[in-house]
Amino acid sequence: MPLEAKDMNKLKELSAKTYREQAIWFLNAFWGPKFDGKEDECDMVWKYMNKFIDLDLKKKKKGCELNEFDAHRFLESFGMTLSVKEMREKLREIDIDFNKHVSLTEFLIYNYKADVHHLVTASQGEKDMEKINEAQRLLEKAQADCETARDAAAKAKEAADKANESKLLAIKAENEAKSVENELRKAQAEQKAAEDALKAEEEKFEKKKQNLKKKSMDSTLGIVKRNKAANLLQQLEAKDPLPLQRAKITQAAVVKKCERATKKAAKVTAKAVAAREVAEADAKSAEDAKIASEEAVAAAEKAIEDATEFLEKVKQEVKGAGKGKLWIMDRELAEARKYMPKHKLKKFIKEREAEKEK
Repeated sequence: MPLEAKDMNKLKELSAKTYREQAIWFLNAFWGPKFDGKEDECDMVWKYMNKFIDLDLKKKKKGCELNEFDAHRFLESFGMTLSVKEMREKLREIDIDFNKHVSLTEFLIYNYKADVHHLVTASQGEKDMEKINEAQRLLEKAQADCETARDAAAKAKEAADKANESKLLAIKAENEAKSVENELRKAQAEQKAAEDALKAEEEKFEKKKQNLKKKSMDSTLGIVKRNKAANLLQQLEAKDPLPLQRAKITQAAVVKKCERATKKAAKVTAKAVAAREVAEADAKSAEDAKIASEEAVAAAEKAIEDATEFLEKVKQEVKGAGKGKLWIMDRELAEARKYMPKHKLKKFIKEREAEKEK
């Protein structure tokens, strides 16, 4: 039987709503006969809705319909062998005007053999809308707080990873500084040894010159011995002896080596100090991020508890239309709860189950 123009227009308006709004409308419209007490059926609508969102790569949650290619992929994902064309042919029996796209509503009409007139004219819980809207507000706050908590947790992890990396770099720099300091101490020891050796050779040389000078001027010695001593003294003063030359060369080389080691140690030590400062700053940032994350999680948990408590109250008070939206909201809260720490989630579930048994 062809649709009346009024119903057709309402159906087009419904198909232009977001996937979530379409799912809620459908659940509200057929809650009593098709979904009340049937958790598996409700869950299938939830899965259909999310699959539409997954396949709508451009608009995601803001979308309302899929092109024929993606609609066919949707059907395949649920093991439905009919093609989009076959589904359209079925839907043409109720005279729906197609635009080469399939909305969630169009699929649900086909899948549940739904009465279109009843669907488009069904109450959406207007009588209890104030309560439902407040529950929706609390749900959105809980979802936003959970998103904030997820972002804060990601930042905390990033900060902790960065702090750990900085700490390792600081340790590496400090170990390098210790190694260079050992090299410097070794070079300083070599310099000291070279200076002592040079001093000993110089003292030995000076003593030898003084002895020869004394002999060359000693009148008690014969002329030959005095001349020999004078000649040897002249040779010593003309050129340093080989041991003294080696001592001077060694000392000069060691001084340069020590200078290089000193410069290197200063540079590496400065690098280690800077690395430690960075590590300490990153550690402070990580601690701040951790605290912010914990506070965000606590806020999210409180928002979830508030939303859940109010939603449970509204579910008890709402008797007519609007149950479909409440079910969707309850499911969305269940998804939000998954972010809670496991021990708190178990405690929360246990408390909810105890309340249901009362």
